[in-house]
Amino acid sequence: MSGLYEIERRTHEEDVEYYTELSRKKFTFLRGVCSDGKHPNTSIALSLARELHAGQKRDSGEPYIIHPLSLACDAVGMFLNDDIMLATLLLHDVPEDVGTMVMDLSVDDEVKRAVECMTIRKNSDMTKLEVKTHYFKNLMTNKYALIGKGLDRRNNLSTMATAKGKVSIVKNCFETCFLLSPLLKEAKDIYAQYSNQLHTIRTDLNTSVRDLSALVRIDPLSYKHQPSDELMNLILSAKTEADLEQINEIFIP
Repeated sequence: MSGLYEIERRTHEEDVEYYTELSRKKFTFLRGVCSDGKHPNTSIALSLARELHAGQKRDSGEPYIIHPLSLACDAVGMFLNDDIMLATLLLHDVPEDVGTMVMDLSVDDEVKRAVECMTIRKNSDMTKLEVKTHYFKNLMTNKYALIGKGLDRRNNLSTMATAKGKVSIVKNCFETCFLLSPLLKEAKDIYAQYSNQLHTIRTDLNTSVRDLSALVRIDPLSYKHQPSDELMNLILSAKTEADLEQINEIFIP
């Protein structure tokens, strides 16, 4: 009987072909967006992102370039068809994951500012929570970076169940609930022209957090108050599952 339910999975070679075709389709779609002559930065960023992320893979095994291409395609689908927005999304991971300096990117200063804003900078004199808090609050100063981070986190959470372990899931769920989501809510008043998109992103994030939380026995969406700084810092500083298991209060019995 079991043979009736066997699933024929793609081989490695078929995976490569699948991802190559997916990347090509997204690249071609975005190149078409640039054909209107109103997306000079996006046109440059498309080529730069493909060149700089060449050979890189995500934890899921897919070519890294699919991630920024997907964010830019999502933005177009949400009527965020803005040259600065799309170029920022395409280049947002280049400084952290490739090591290219923001100042060396051959795009205009507005894109550079947004990419820099999306780039987290470590500081040995600050706690993990202080670094993250500073980073997220700084996003509020740049609409492209803030919306870009929302789209970035939405995409990352959507693939986390199969690509990341428990530690990463817990940290991302708490970080999303108590650092990013409140900013997206506040931003609806500050950037009123993007209120619909911000609402959609925030709703999608809450859905992903709810689904992921069920996998690891947490429920940050049920908290009446934000966790203390001490508790948040413990969560964000965890490196192993053993570290997490010592924080008993965050898990559902």
